[in-house]
Amino acid sequence: MEAKLTYSGDVQALAVERSSVDGIDFVAVEGEIDIATSPRLIPVLNQAVSDGAGPLIVDLSRVGFMDSTGLGLLINAKRRVDRRGNGFAVVCPPGPLYRVFEVTDMVGILGVSTDREGAIAAVARPRARFT
Repeated sequence: MEAKLTYSGDVQALAVERSSVDGIDFVAVEGEIDIATSPRLIPVLNQAVSDGAGPLIVDLSRVGFMDSTGLGLLINAKRRVDRRGNGFAVVCPPGPLYRVFEVTDMVGILGVSTDREGAIAAVARPRARFT
C-alpha cells in the first residue's frame, strides 16, 4: 500500500509517501513541515494510524524544517498509536531538526532514532506511553 501526496506553492513542497515492510507501516516525509504544509501530512498520518495493525515509523530524514505544528502532529499520532497498543518511532538524522526533539525532551517519548534500523529496534521495545 503506497500513497504519495505532493504540495507545491509559496512554501517549499511537501511530499509524503506511505509504505509497509514486514508489518511495519512507514510514512516518509520530504520538505518542510509547518502550518502551511501540515494539511498534506495529516490525512496520511490519520490513515496510517487508522489502518495500522502494527507499528508506525515516521521517517523525517528528508525534512529540512519542522515547526511546532509538525511536533504536535507527531505527538498526536503517537498517542493514537499507543491506544492501539502498537509501537511508534521517528527517524531523524543528527542536525537542526533532531535538536528540536532534544530541546522539547521528545527523543525518548517519540522513539526518535537517527536511522531506520534504530527506529525498527525502537518499535520492538516498550516505550513511554501517552494516555
